[in-house]
Amino acid sequence: MSKEKVDLNKALELEGSDRILTGRWAVVVLFVCLIMSGYHFYTAGFGLQVSTRTHLIFHLTMGLALVFLMYPIQKGLSQKKVPWYDLCIALIVAFVGFYIIQNQHSPSILSARPTTLDVSVGVALVLLVLEATRRVVGKPLVIIASVFIAYYFLGEHMPGAFRHVRADFDRFFYEMTYTTAGIFGTPISVSATYVFIFILFGAILESTGAGKMFIDLALRAFGRFKGGPAKAAVLASGMLGSISGSSTANAVTTGTFTIPLMKKVGFKPHVAGGIEVAASSSGQFLPPIMGAAAFLMIEYTNIPYVEIIKSAFIPAILCYVAILLMVHFEAAKNNISGLKKSELVSARKTLLQQGYLILPIFVLLYFLIKGFTVPNSAFFSIVVILVLAFFAHRFKERIGRSLLYAAVLIGFSFSLKYIISFVNQFTSRDILWRNEIPFLIVISLVIAVLFAVGQKKLKVESAPVRYGLTELINGFELAARNSLAVIVACGTAGILIGVVNLTGLSLKLSNMIISFSGNVTAMLPSFLVFDNTQLYFALILTVFACLILGLGLPTTATYVILAAMIAPALVGLGVPLLAAHLFVLYYGVLADDTPPINLPAYATAGIARAEPIRTGIQGFKFDSGALLLPFAFATNPTILLLNPDATWIDVSINIFTALIGIVAFASFIQRWLFVKYFWFERLAALVAALVLIHGHWITDLTGVTLLTLLFISQYVRGKKEGKIGTKNSKAPVVS
Repeated sequence: MSKEKVDLNKALELEGSDRILTGRWAVVVLFVCLIMSGYHFYTAGFGLQVSTRTHLIFHLTMGLALVFLMYPIQKGLSQKKVPWYDLCIALIVAFVGFYIIQNQHSPSILSARPTTLDVSVGVALVLLVLEATRRVVGKPLVIIASVFIAYYFLGEHMPGAFRHVRADFDRFFYEMTYTTAGIFGTPISVSATYVFIFILFGAILESTGAGKMFIDLALRAFGRFKGGPAKAAVLASGMLGSISGSSTANAVTTGTFTIPLMKKVGFKPHVAGGIEVAASSSGQFLPPIMGAAAFLMIEYTNIPYVEIIKSAFIPAILCYVAILLMVHFEAAKNNISGLKKSELVSARKTLLQQGYLILPIFVLLYFLIKGFTVPNSAFFSIVVILVLAFFAHRFKERIGRSLLYAAVLIGFSFSLKYIISFVNQFTSRDILWRNEIPFLIVISLVIAVLFAVGQKKLKVESAPVRYGLTELINGFELAARNSLAVIVACGTAGILIGVVNLTGLSLKLSNMIISFSGNVTAMLPSFLVFDNTQLYFALILTVFACLILGLGLPTTATYVILAAMIAPALVGLGVPLLAAHLFVLYYGVLADDTPPINLPAYATAGIARAEPIRTGIQGFKFDSGALLLPFAFATNPTILLLNPDATWIDVSINIFTALIGIVAFASFIQRWLFVKYFWFERLAALVAALVLIHGHWITDLTGVTLLTLLFISQYVRGKKEGKIGTKNSKAPVVS
């Protein structure tokens, strides 16, 4: 079995499936996966041939059917074929999807007077979505959804502000199933329109061997330094995490390579696993894709994509600086060295072998910034990946035959415009054509030739992955599999958002947060009250809400829930809209790293052979270096570039003070700067981090002064104890 298949099977087991199909069942699932990925790839490039609603129904139906074919009713069964009852459920899914498509314009649906059969199908769909979510994501999200559904029906018996009178049975299932207020609302729309195509982009990029390339480059950059493999893991996981829709999948992909290296140089197994958890999860802060969060924000805020990634960029970099600092302090206090230069792969060789795989990311950014739609931009990037990966090594091996194939591809791409024009005469909806496609193919072929010539002249081997039809099929299959957690989570999140909107719960929660924080502020003596006191209490409440609501949930679902329920309260207290949404996103991701329900930690613990809870605690620890950063940009959004009056000097000062605050807080958590902190030094580091949140020149000066004094004190002690300016003598520990 190939290494990719082993990693895929491991990821499936960790995400709730130990049903590894063989024989004809494996072929059936592969066929459905290929249809699903191929369909989304086609629609991203050539537009929808059906209505938007039919597209969403088809997206959800395929996802649910795959869940019941792939995921057992409970773990531990080790099934190699689909049992009869799951086959029946998959057929029911197909019937429900077909029924809703066929009847979406029926008089009973359009008049909002569903028949008994309409309601029965609605009940079936809600139950199917919840059961699929239980199998893939786990019980926490299903429990939350069940509580919300119970609240809808029992709201008239609730006390005080929570009381409502919307408890009609037929109306509930009609809204959840046949309108955009429920399952087919914003979350599943974002999943079908944006998320899947980027999961496909990431899966195809990974199938080319790009993941290993990123790791090799990161190791070359950081591997020789103190704790180098851990720093390389942070960098590589960040690059992959931005385009990955799953923290667990990212942790498995990079952790397979990085965790053994971290253990080799001396990191304890649960620490190595925890570092990978933090690095893999936090990739969802990084533009350009932000693990699909950027596209959800577009829907919820109506803020242009370019504005979102521009604002998200600086705090994302600061967040990764925090993780790197935490890793550095961990390595320093345990005297952990890096790898020898001879153990590292040459960056020049790696770039000559596979450097072309970086180009599709720039293609993606170019088209997004130029204003093309998100699906189109991703489609163009995938086309570039495929052409480069298919032809780069073939041009080197058989230039004559490959040039012939390239000429045929170019001819077909330029003639496709006329073929589509002819076909459009017989279709009800036009197939869209993009003139950029043939030009991108030509440019990609030229770049592939240049890399092949360079490899031949400089006697560099071709890319280790010889890309062909098998790798393409694996990429399409992996994309469909990786999308399932997002699809079912978005379906269930739609139910939650539907209840929130139908009952007015969001407004009630916002009012409660504002009222509670105001009451607490009123109880304080006047000398403790300043402009942002109420906001700080509201932010603290929001943090707890994010950590509780996000336990055990995928980031996509967490963000959807928090954006609907919590972010409006922050906006009501004067936090800019984008800052409020980034605030809940940051703590939603941190919730994914919070034990005991921490799926990425179970993934990395399995690779590291460590205890999952200890690994999860370490993951939370390494991710908490930037714990205070969202407070800084919520109260002073200059580092988000949201203050139109701020000069570049103001922005630079705010970035500098945020960085100082991160250094102070990371050193407080690790109890280390150059040497181990005394208790009063650690307290001073915490005070420095806290006062730097406020964003006033007095507090900034206080924080910088405190950290400067700590720096001098620690440096002098480090010199005396011989921990600064001496060679690290600890030999690597092989585990």
